[in-house]
Amino acid sequence: MIKKEGSDMKKKEMSKMTRVAQGHEIWLEKIRDSEGDVELALLFGHNLRPDGVADPKRITAVIYSPDGATLEPTLASEKDCHLLKFHAEKEGYYIGIVDLASFIISRTTEGYQFGPRFKFKDVTYAGAFHQMAKKIVPIGVADQYRGEPVHGILEIVPEDIHCEMGSEVELNIFYEGKKLDSAEVKAVSKKEGKEMALVTTDESGVAKVPITCEGEWMFLVRHRDPTKKVSEEYDESVFVSTLVMETVE
Repeated sequence: MIKKEGSDMKKKEMSKMTRVAQGHEIWLEKIRDSEGDVELALLFGHNLRPDGVADPKRITAVIYSPDGATLEPTLASEKDCHLLKFHAEKEGYYIGIVDLASFIISRTTEGYQFGPRFKFKDVTYAGAFHQMAKKIVPIGVADQYRGEPVHGILEIVPEDIHCEMGSEVELNIFYEGKKLDSAEVKAVSKKEGKEMALVTTDESGVAKVPITCEGEWMFLVRHRDPTKKVSEEYDESVFVSTLVMETVE
C-alpha cells in the first residue's frame, strides 16, 4: 500500500513538472492585509486559474521591506495554495518574491521525463526550468514608488504601482540585472480568465501593456538562455517570472 502511494505521488509530481514545461506557472496574490499582518497566496496553474499546488520543498520565499531589509515569511500549506505570512512594521512598499527550485525535464520519443538527458534514450530536448513569482504590497501611507530590481535572475519591474483600466502599464524587464529587449510579456486578466495581450519589450527593455478590464492582472515573461546549459544534462535554462497587479478603484 505504501509503495503504491509513493508511486502515485511520484506520478502526480511528474505530471506537475510536465505542465510547467508546457506552460504552467506560479504567481502570488494578496489575500489579507490587516493591521500590518499580511498574507500572500502562492498559486500554481495557468492564466490565473489554479491547477494543483507547488511542491513546498522546492519553495524559497523572501520579503523585501521598504528599507531594503529582508524578512523570512512563514509558509503554511493549504489544499489549493501555500500561504506566505509576515508582519509589516513600517509603512511603505513590501515586495514578496518566491523562487521555485529549478528542475530538469527531458523530452523523449515516448514523452516527457523528469531528469537530465543522460538518464534516458532518444532525448530530443532537455531544459532546466526555474520559476519566480513577485507581488508588491503597499502598507499604510507609502511614499512615491520607485521601481528597481531587487531579486531574481529574471524580474518584472513596473514603472508605476498604479494599474488603471483604459491606460497602459509600463513594465521594465531585467535579466541578470540588465534590461532585456525583445522579450515577450504576456498579460492575463483574472476576470476574463485568458491572455489579453502579448507585448514585446523595446530596445530599452520596456513593455507597455494595455489594461482593458478591471481586477487582477498577471504579467508573465519567459526567457530561454542556451548559454546556460550543461553537456549531457540539459540544452538550455528556461526562466519564467510573474507579477500580479490589481486595477485601482
